[in-house]
Amino acid sequence: MFDADLAAEFRRSVAAALDRGNDPAGARSALVEAGWLDALEADDAMATAVVFREQGRAGLDAAALDDVLAARLETGEVAVAYPAAPGTHVVLPAHRHATRLLWVPDLGGEDLVVVDLDGPIDAEPLAGVDPSAGLLSLAARPSGITTNISAELWPAALAAGHRAVAHQLVAGSQALLTLATAYARDRKQFGTPIAGFQAVKHRLAETLVAVSAADAATVAAATTGTVTGAMVAKALAGRAAEVAGRNCFQVFGGIAFTTDHSFHRGYRRNLVLDRLLGDRRTLERRLGAQIRTGSLAVEHLVDLDDVPRMGLDDGGLAKR
Repeated sequence: MFDADLAAEFRRSVAAALDRGNDPAGARSALVEAGWLDALEADDAMATAVVFREQGRAGLDAAALDDVLAARLETGEVAVAYPAAPGTHVVLPAHRHATRLLWVPDLGGEDLVVVDLDGPIDAEPLAGVDPSAGLLSLAARPSGITTNISAELWPAALAAGHRAVAHQLVAGSQALLTLATAYARDRKQFGTPIAGFQAVKHRLAETLVAVSAADAATVAAATTGTVTGAMVAKALAGRAAEVAGRNCFQVFGGIAFTTDHSFHRGYRRNLVLDRLLGDRRTLERRLGAQIRTGSLAVEHLVDLDDVPRMGLDDGGLAKR
C-alpha cells in the first residue's frame, strides 16, 4: 500500500513521464520507467487513480489501460485490440510496435485470445472524431500463434478498465471546466467579465455538479471494487464529459469552433474515451435492465457513513 508521501512522489514521476507533447510511445516508456507496472501490482487502486487522472489532465495516452486489463487477465505485457464500430477494433498508439496482441471480440468476454505476431502490429491510422489520438484500426484479427484466455477473468478485468477510464474522463472533464472558468473570468462583455452573467454561472455550475458526482462515484468504485460500482462510475464519468463538453463549448462561444483553441482537443479526446469499453448510454441501459430484473436488489455500492474521497487535485485516494 502507498503512504501519502510515496503517492505524492509517484504522482510527480507520472506527471513528468506524461509531459511529452504528443509522443505516446515515449510517454509509455517513461511511465514504465517511473514504476507504473510495479505500482499497479503493489496497489492497483492508488496507481490506477494517479496514472489515469494524470493522463486525463495531460491529454496523452500511454496505453496504461492495456496494462490494467493485462494484470487482471494474467497475460503479461500486451497490446489490446478494443471493439469499436462493427467490424473495427482499435489499438492504442503507444503500442504501435507491439508484437503481442490481446484480441477482445466483444465486451461479453468470450473467445479472448492473445496473438503472438510475427512482427509489429500491421494497422492503419484511424481518423475518426479525434485524429490526433493516433488510434490504430484493425478490421480483423491478425494471424499468429494464439493462446486462449479464460472468460471467467473478464468481468473483473472489465470492471478494472471501467474504473480506470472513469478516472481519466473525470480529469479530462475537469480540465475543460478549468479552461472555461478561467476564460469566463477574463472575457468581458459590456465592461464586465462574463463569469458574472447568470447564464454562464448556471452552465459552469451544472458542469461542476456533474464532474463532482462522477468523481465521487469513481472513488467509491475504487473503494468497493464491485462490477456494478465500476459501471456506475464509467457511466457518470461519460455523462460528466458530455455535460462539460456541451456547457464549456457555450461558454467559449465562437472561439471554441476553431482548431486554434485548445478546447477542441480535450473535447474530442473525451468523446473517444467515453466509447472505450462501452459508452455511457450502453452502460446505462445495462444497469437499467438489471434494476428491472431485480438483480441489483442486494447490491451494496458504498457505505455512506465512511466514504473515501479523491479530490480532483489530489491524484490519489485519501480520506478527508
